[in-house]
Amino acid sequence: MRVLLVEDNPDDTLIIQEMLSATAVEIEHASSLSLALEKLTRGDFDLVLLDLSLPDARGPGMIGLVRNQSPGIPIVVLSGMSDENAAIQTMDQGAQDYLIKGQVDAQLLWRSLRYALQRQAVEERINERNRELLVLKRISETILGSLNLKVVLDRILEEAMASGCFDLGNIRLLDANDDTLRVATFKGYRTPDHVLAHRPLSKTVESAKSRFGDRMFEGPCVEENVQACKGLRTLKEEGIASMIEVPVRAEHEVLGIIQLASRTPRTFKPTDVNLLETIGNQMGMAIQRAQLYEKTEAQARELANTNKLQADFSAMIAHDLRSSLMNITGVAEVMMQGTFGSVTEEQKKWLLRIQANSRSLVELVNDFLDVSKLESGYVDVKPERIDLRELIEKSVESYRVLALDKRISINGAIVASLPMIHADPRRLDQVLGNLLSNAIKFTREQGEIEVGAQEVDAGSVNVWVRDNGEGIAAQEIAQIFQKYRQAGNLKVSSQKGTGLGLVICKMIVEAHGGKIWVASDEGNGSKFSFSLPIAVHASENKRADQPLGQLRP
Repeated sequence: MRVLLVEDNPDDTLIIQEMLSATAVEIEHASSLSLALEKLTRGDFDLVLLDLSLPDARGPGMIGLVRNQSPGIPIVVLSGMSDENAAIQTMDQGAQDYLIKGQVDAQLLWRSLRYALQRQAVEERINERNRELLVLKRISETILGSLNLKVVLDRILEEAMASGCFDLGNIRLLDANDDTLRVATFKGYRTPDHVLAHRPLSKTVESAKSRFGDRMFEGPCVEENVQACKGLRTLKEEGIASMIEVPVRAEHEVLGIIQLASRTPRTFKPTDVNLLETIGNQMGMAIQRAQLYEKTEAQARELANTNKLQADFSAMIAHDLRSSLMNITGVAEVMMQGTFGSVTEEQKKWLLRIQANSRSLVELVNDFLDVSKLESGYVDVKPERIDLRELIEKSVESYRVLALDKRISINGAIVASLPMIHADPRRLDQVLGNLLSNAIKFTREQGEIEVGAQEVDAGSVNVWVRDNGEGIAAQEIAQIFQKYRQAGNLKVSSQKGTGLGLVICKMIVEAHGGKIWVASDEGNGSKFSFSLPIAVHASENKRADQPLGQLRP
């Protein structure tokens, strides 16, 4: 143990030297603080034994001056002052022990020096561990904070270089196609062209292997004297003195390496190597996560493109089918008018059936096309300022004849003061048409349908269509808005459907920022409701005050 004794009293100096003469302690003496600080710059000491009363300095503040000159060196104070406050201040400043002259024997002094070294070593290990944990915490935050592979690699390299005060670093990732390492990111190069000078390294091609061979994929590789070693030409040109590289792993699979280097010579301690290995393992998990995200994004883009192609294909097929069906409907209409000769009543009956079936097929094609486009996200909802009362009234009027045929009454239940809304009138008319058509279809003759709307709060309005028809079984309500799913009453109905009408309603309402639901009592009817957001601009919040009255047959 090499000790710097800072003591201006010759007698005390002799006593201390005598106490430690039988121990493995080498003592160098300084009679003033300035001389001690000078010796600390030139000498390699294990410990400082310091008096707090010197010709050029006194008091606990001397501790800070010594530590600034030689950070990390343990200090034991040997003072003539039996002052508890001074002792506390001394320990607060960073001294390992406080001893009082005249109360110390050789055994106590020797034990104090040894314990000071041990405590200092423990503190250094704790500080080193805290530093490592802080670095790993920042890297973990980087991993969790971004899924962009380039951003993650840049930040991890930055943290790794800062953790050991490295001057230069690069990360090379393994190309799975040819087992070749290529630079993915780098920092600290004086000449950027030197990055391009790093030759690709291969796991399998002998001529492209690193000077470390396969060891670089198995564990840390260290070169503490780069300028004197064989190879590493690019690092030599960058003025590198020492370097280390560790594998980047994820679940024992090597994904690349991280190479770190210093322009000043250094010795790599086991703790340095262990920290960099841990960083390499964390980096491997980050790379896997980012690569998985990139792969998922690519698949999502491919799926979106496929959906668009499918929607375009569906639109083309639907257009061709509708053209043919409309042609059939038109020919049947012309034949019924006698253009091609007289038509008997029996022939007229079949021509009417051709027309009806053709129209049903056109509706079916339209439903398929709407669902395909809405699912693919290629049908834009174009909202505008509309009078909801007026829109409902027009929709009801469109279905009045159909209701009259079954002697069904349609009653209005719209509140007297209804706000204007932002919505796509064509799409809302489609929703109301579907709900009204279903209500008429499944309501018995002389039944009743209620169409209502009211403002439920400051932000939304509810619209509903209620009937007293067949209703829906409780166990079937959950699936009523699913594609191609129909309730039992629809399946046995003489008027078949595609099972797409309510799906289209749901998609359109949700595209407006609303929601749709149903309440039903089997045998006693159903109530389909949907909500819509109200127009947000005060100037557009003009109310439609005229209620919708009863529309009776």
